[in-house]
Amino acid sequence: MGKRRVYVSCLGIVILLLSFAATAVEPEITYEPITERDGFREVVVNTPLANYLFSEDGGGVRSVLLTFAPYGSQVAELVYGTTSDASTFARRYTVDAETSLDLRGEGADGTYTLEEPTYTDSGGLLLTFVGDLEAYTVTKRFTIEPDALYTVGLEVEVEAKPGAATDLRMTVGKYLAGDDARDLVALYDDEPNEALLTSGSYFTFGGVGVMDKNVVFFLRPDDGDVVEAFAEGTESGGRRFGVTMDLAERTTYRFTLYAGRRRLLMMREAGIEALDEPGIGARAMAYVIQFLNILYRATGNYGWAIILFTILMRVVLFPLMRKQYHSMAKMQKIQPKMKRIQERYKDNKQEMQQRVLELYKKEGVNPMGGCLPMLVQLPIIFLIWRALLYASELIHLSPGFLWIPDLSLHDPLFILVVVTTLIMLVQQRYMTPTTGEGQGATKYIGYIFPVMMAVLLWRFPAGLWLYYLLTTAAQVGQQAFVNWEMARADGGTVPAFELDVDDEEPASPGEGEGDGDGGAEKGS
Repeated sequence: MGKRRVYVSCLGIVILLLSFAATAVEPEITYEPITERDGFREVVVNTPLANYLFSEDGGGVRSVLLTFAPYGSQVAELVYGTTSDASTFARRYTVDAETSLDLRGEGADGTYTLEEPTYTDSGGLLLTFVGDLEAYTVTKRFTIEPDALYTVGLEVEVEAKPGAATDLRMTVGKYLAGDDARDLVALYDDEPNEALLTSGSYFTFGGVGVMDKNVVFFLRPDDGDVVEAFAEGTESGGRRFGVTMDLAERTTYRFTLYAGRRRLLMMREAGIEALDEPGIGARAMAYVIQFLNILYRATGNYGWAIILFTILMRVVLFPLMRKQYHSMAKMQKIQPKMKRIQERYKDNKQEMQQRVLELYKKEGVNPMGGCLPMLVQLPIIFLIWRALLYASELIHLSPGFLWIPDLSLHDPLFILVVVTTLIMLVQQRYMTPTTGEGQGATKYIGYIFPVMMAVLLWRFPAGLWLYYLLTTAAQVGQQAFVNWEMARADGGTVPAFELDVDDEEPASPGEGEGDGDGGAEKGS
């Protein structure tokens, strides 16, 4: 009855945790009052993932600070020449800093006026700059949606004055060539290229930007908007790059600026997934995340999506788990016989190995049977673990769950950490078999490991701890079922482990002195 109470208690803890009401916090965009700096008005926009600074100086973006830093990443500034303080959002600029998405060329000098920001029907924020330039009248409209994954929509409407040139350049940014710097990259015919191609050598142009192994800053024109890429050196030794718009073809161009983490699914949403060349593991993670998103759309919450996902995974993996538990139980059952063989033939290693193999064959035990299922499961578990980390932005934009406002961050009350650790300790205490002598160190390691894991990983995302809690609880339940299944097969009780002496060869005179069975034979 003791073990049954433990199982019921573990189940009760899980049900109690799931009985809390979810805290729904919808993502939103806010902006701070317009201020003035060096004679130009500017506005700071806050989103769940980034902090932007737009300025009348060039009518564009002066700063993009990635404020959301998932586990394993750091806060990052994406605009060249800008240094941002992540705590105060104060900005400093180098002497060669320039405004991204500024217009350049003959007749492009002039001033921009920032209109009061407005909200769209979808909750997005619309920023409008009206430029009175020497040869053009320009209207730039920036749109940021609440659920946007590092993307900003841009519409550029140009009205040329008489005598104006038809080619107008818009800079995307600057970069420094070097091994540790972000590299220039352009998309031609859906293929990334580090060199800019000449017009006529490709069919479609998909945009231009810079990227490294962590972040991407890339401008993509909308389908049908034909522009060309350019790059030129600057006096400071850097490189300026951007796009050239042909005003003879059209006067309104639309773009999407992706300024964020290098994440395949988010780049796919922005239409620039061709920039990334993920390996097999990253592609597998993408499929896991897509399946998790299907569950999210069905439940409306990533907490419930993770719960359903875990249940499905445990059902799929149960045959392997069952085989592993059965194999471990068989190995445990023959441990006394193994020990007897080892003691009897300790001076004859070859004979000992032969006897062990015969015992395996007779008992139908595969010594690797408990390892192979675990080896199959480990890549799956690691893949799921990485996928939940990789989907941090998606989880961050979703509603909270139970007492946790954000599953992409650590549990604020550390309840998941404590409960998971307790379940692991209970599993070690009541469900881990021992073989008596020589198991003291192993037993204590089994108790130390859950505590060390909690101490080292307490700041892991709560979504990962939720998955691990459910997985651990499911393992306890599945192991309890297998134990009951094996006990039932043995007549309702687990048989005592005894060595069948008839299965062993008689010991030679003097061999096995002091052994209990040997003494019995001598006495008879």
